[in-house]
Amino acid sequence: MLNLQKYQAVDYRGLVTENHFHSLYQQKPQLISNVIKQIYATDLHMSYLNFYEKFPIEYVDQENGFYEWMLQGQHERNYPLLDAEDFSGNTTSAGTFTGSAGGGSGQFYLHFSEDFADVHDVLLGEQEYVKVFVQEKESVGSGMRYRVQFLTDDSDASIPVTEELFVGAKFSRDYNLQNGTLSYTGSSPNFSSPFRMRNRPSMMRMDYEVAGSTINKGGNEPLEFGFQFPDGSVESAWINYQDMIADIQFQNMFARMNIYGQKNWSVDNRYLLSDEKTNFSVEAGEGLMNQIAPGNIHYYNSYDLDWHVDLLVDMGVGRLERGKRMLTIYTGEFGAIEIHKQIQAKANQWTILTMDPGFYRKTKDTNTGSDNTFGFGGQWNEYQSYNGVKLKVEIIPFFDDDIRFKTRHPGGNKGVVESHRMIAFDYGGDAGIKRIMPKGAQEEWGYISGLRDPWSPGGKGTPKSIASEVDGYKVIRAKWGGIKVEDPTKIVDLRYNYVR
Repeated sequence: MLNLQKYQAVDYRGLVTENHFHSLYQQKPQLISNVIKQIYATDLHMSYLNFYEKFPIEYVDQENGFYEWMLQGQHERNYPLLDAEDFSGNTTSAGTFTGSAGGGSGQFYLHFSEDFADVHDVLLGEQEYVKVFVQEKESVGSGMRYRVQFLTDDSDASIPVTEELFVGAKFSRDYNLQNGTLSYTGSSPNFSSPFRMRNRPSMMRMDYEVAGSTINKGGNEPLEFGFQFPDGSVESAWINYQDMIADIQFQNMFARMNIYGQKNWSVDNRYLLSDEKTNFSVEAGEGLMNQIAPGNIHYYNSYDLDWHVDLLVDMGVGRLERGKRMLTIYTGEFGAIEIHKQIQAKANQWTILTMDPGFYRKTKDTNTGSDNTFGFGGQWNEYQSYNGVKLKVEIIPFFDDDIRFKTRHPGGNKGVVESHRMIAFDYGGDAGIKRIMPKGAQEEWGYISGLRDPWSPGGKGTPKSIASEVDGYKVIRAKWGGIKVEDPTKIVDLRYNYVR
């Protein structure tokens, strides 16, 4: 918790009813500030979508007492594994479930204290390859048990239990996969309540329900606070906020699926996942990061700028003209620091005649009373080396997402391991990265209307046709798409070599 935080955030999911408004501190007492601000620029999850949408679209024919205020935390997080269990009842907590799990399309159970995922969701463990597909979920005691299947393209592959399925291993919901024929279920959005502060300001589907009482609450009895959007407008109806959060999660799950997705067809073109209710296959496409040419993936133990440049020169000799060895290094916050420190070390060896931009004039120093105070600083983000190699640094915010990337750098205070990844797209030319969308099947978004629906005028309506006797409505969304890298050799990936 933060130093001045009054209450812990409450996580919830599924149907939001009027009771939630009382339990989430939205009725009384009245707050001095009546606006909850969702600051998109600081939300690492939004950067997945921003990154994904930078690529052009290519269409294909087929789809198959104190003053108080409130802050909004992240709606997605990691969930510690309570236990793993095989079908014979052996568990990791008892030390009887050992060896490996998931081999030969075998299934097993994962236990968690909370219900955070749905059937057909893909859960991600602490390592990138530990992806499991949820086939069934059920309440067991005070927690949830998920029956899962290893998501892989190798029918002989498995997950080592001791190394990856230990008690406390962190898992998160990554994305959702559907059978392309007669899909019937979707992923429900996760919500986290605002927390109160004081004394400081492939085919993917999602289904969720909205209670009629919340429609009435938002239309006839506005909440005491509103939600401020980037354009400055404020919306006080809760239902609009609920749809907004669902849209954010839906779009970013779709973006993650296309950036980090794992294909599931084997060498003989068999799909290794199927829906157990319809027996139709669940088809998963390959994400961007898994399309990088294996020969272009390199590892380092401690970053060395000269070694990095040598690597790029070696890859460019005979293939790239010296004037075309220019590239942008995309990395996380700590990767940018690593590069800066290396350039700074080299700069200390040079004789720099003038460096005016490095100096900055400060206002009058209240401590000394001096009008002539100065500072010096800056960060190196460009470097030109020999043989025409030119580097420019740009930060990808989601490389620092500690929900998806759970392993921290062993050096301490250096963020997550992924933050040290350095990847260059379009090295020596266009890699041809394109978003793939089927013609006529870009996205479906609809409502199953009940007694009340999004268009209910708050008690002033005339008789109408309804599709359900339920007082509320259901939202169903589905989206089809993928990503293509036309020339994987034009992507150079440098990763920190960490093995737990």
